[in-house]
Amino acid sequence: MRVMILQPTYWARCHFWNRYLNADVFVWLDHVQFARSRTKWEDRTVVESRAGEPICLRLPLRGTRNVPWRDAGLNDGWRKHGLTMRHCYGKAIGWHELEPAMDAVYGSEVSRIEEVCWRSFEQVTKLFGNPTRVVRSSTLNPVSAKGELMLELVQRVGGTRYVTGEPGATYLDQEAFRRAGVEIEIQRWTAPRTGRGLSNPSVVHLIAEHGAAAAVKMLRAA
Repeated sequence: MRVMILQPTYWARCHFWNRYLNADVFVWLDHVQFARSRTKWEDRTVVESRAGEPICLRLPLRGTRNVPWRDAGLNDGWRKHGLTMRHCYGKAIGWHELEPAMDAVYGSEVSRIEEVCWRSFEQVTKLFGNPTRVVRSSTLNPVSAKGELMLELVQRVGGTRYVTGEPGATYLDQEAFRRAGVEIEIQRWTAPRTGRGLSNPSVVHLIAEHGAAAAVKMLRAA
């Protein structure tokens, strides 16, 4: 059983969905400490304007970042992202599929960043047919940290293979995984580029330009 584990992500980019669509279980890592930096993409996404310019959309933090992911506060202004999405993709062939999803994400206020990430994730999984079992890490009551945490979570959901990216693999105790009988599978997949060269765009771009069914085929490809 293949397991992927990632923190809550806002309109996740293509590499996330390749991993998700090829996994049996996805652990939504909501109990770990919230973090944001220039190199982290969990609380932001990138779309492309009609002119071909990349636009980074980041969920604004309210209060401290020294809290678990599920408790990070959300500041005002985030619902304007829905208008940006419409401006970028409102004339695209897949917008008729995306529009209800946008309404579901941006139609009402919430108070936490994780809630918006969950809304965006849930809407895409509905478009993709809900193919993968999803478990919140906070419901598993894990006791480990860092690399040991990944192994514990895989074991708690009955996994035999942990699917991760190359950066994440560097933090793992490979010998501990071997002793536990859990294989580490490193994602080696080249994300698509937009017609104007933006690499690994938000899944929103792929659905808008190609439709949900075609996007699934592109993202599931080895």
